[in-house]
Amino acid sequence: MTGSNRFALIMICFSLVIATSMLIKKPASSEQAEPKLITKDYAQMNAAVEEVLKDMPEIEEELEFIRSGVNADETDTLFTVKKAEFRIRVENNFTRQEHSPEFMRSMAERDNERYWNALHIAEENYGIQVEEEEVTEFIKEHVAAVRNEEKKKYAEVLDLTLEELDYQFDRDFYVMDVLWEKLLPVVAEKYPKKEGESEKAYGERVKEEFLGEV
Repeated sequence: MTGSNRFALIMICFSLVIATSMLIKKPASSEQAEPKLITKDYAQMNAAVEEVLKDMPEIEEELEFIRSGVNADETDTLFTVKKAEFRIRVENNFTRQEHSPEFMRSMAERDNERYWNALHIAEENYGIQVEEEEVTEFIKEHVAAVRNEEKKKYAEVLDLTLEELDYQFDRDFYVMDVLWEKLLPVVAEKYPKKEGESEKAYGERVKEEFLGEV
C-alpha cells in the first residue's frame, strides 16, 4: 500500500482535527455541474474494523442505538468519545501502531472536545451554525450516491444499512465538512493563503490553525 493511500485512509477515518474533513467546494454553477462525490477506501478499512469490534465490544451500544431507528441526527448525539475511540483504534490496528488503550482513549477525549469547541467558536465568534438540513443535503449530494461493494461490506461489518452508515454513524464527519465549507471563506482574511499553496493544502492548514486556537 502506498503512503498516499495510507494517508488518504487515515484522513477519512480519524481525527477531524487533523484530517477527517474533506473540503468540498461546489462549482459556481452548481446547478449545471455534477456534485463531487466523497469516496473512501472501505476495502482497506474492513479488516481492521473487524478486529476492533472484537476488542471494543462497548461500541455495540452506539451501533444498537442507530439500529433502533431512533432519530440520532441531532448534533449533540453525534460526537461521542466512544465513537472517536473506535476510529482511533481502527487506525492503530490498520497502521500496526502499538498505542495503549489509555492513550487512545485520551486522544478520543481530546479530539471530541475540540470538535465541540470548533462548532461553538464558529457560532459565537462568526455567527455560523450548522443546520441538520444542511448536513442531510450534503450527504445526499456527496456521499449517499457512492454505493460500491466495498462500502456495502463496511456497512455489513458494522451491521448497519447504507443509510444508517451515511446518515447516522458517519454523520459527524459531514457536520464538520459543512462547517468548514461555511467557515473557510469567512476566516480567509485572518488566515491568508501562502504563495504557491494549493487550495487543498490551504484548506487543511486553515483548519489546523483554527482548531489550534480552540
